[in-house]
Amino acid sequence: MKREDLLAKGYTEEQVTDLLNTFHTINNENKVLKNEVESKKELVEQNLELQKQLDEINKANMTEQEKLSAEKAEIEKNLANSRKIYNTAKAKEILAGMDIDDDLIKTLVSDDEAQTIANATLLKSKIDNVIETTEKQTKDKITSLNVHPQPTNVPQGDDEMTLDKFNKLSMTDQIIFKRENPEKYEEIMN
Repeated sequence: MKREDLLAKGYTEEQVTDLLNTFHTINNENKVLKNEVESKKELVEQNLELQKQLDEINKANMTEQEKLSAEKAEIEKNLANSRKIYNTAKAKEILAGMDIDDDLIKTLVSDDEAQTIANATLLKSKIDNVIETTEKQTKDKITSLNVHPQPTNVPQGDDEMTLDKFNKLSMTDQIIFKRENPEKYEEIMN
C-alpha cells in the first residue's frame, strides 16, 4: 500500500495516515503472533522429545520383575488373539458350506474353544432345522397339490360336426362355421 495510491483514490491525508498506521500496527501484531506460535511449536516439540527420553529412561530403569510382567501381559494378549483366530477357524470349519459372513462368525467366537464350538454347532443345527422344515413344508405342499385337470364346461370328445348338428345351428352360426372351417363344411355337405 502506497500513500500516493491512496491519495489518488480520493482519501484525505488524515485518512491515509490512519489507514497506513492501522495497517502497520496489524502487520506488526501478526508478526508477533507468528513468532509466538513458532516458539510454542518449538516448545511442544521439545516437550515431546523430552517425554520420549523420559519413557526410554523409565523403560531402562524398569526392574526385572516389571519387565517380566510387561512381557507376560503381552504374551497373554497374543495368546488370547491366537485363540480367537484358532476358534474362528474351528467355527468356519463347522459352518463350512453355509453362506455365513465373517461378521456373524465373529459374534460366535470367544477365547473359550468349547463355547465357540457350542455356538457354531447351535447355529448350524438351527439353520439345518430351518432348511429341513422348509423342505418338508414345500414337499407337503407339492404332494397335496391337485394335479388332475379340472373338467371344463365345454363338451369333450363330442365336438365333431355332423350334418344334423349343422342343421340345428342358427343361420348366423352356420355362416360362421362355414367361414371358419371351410374343409369341415365341405366334408359335411358331401
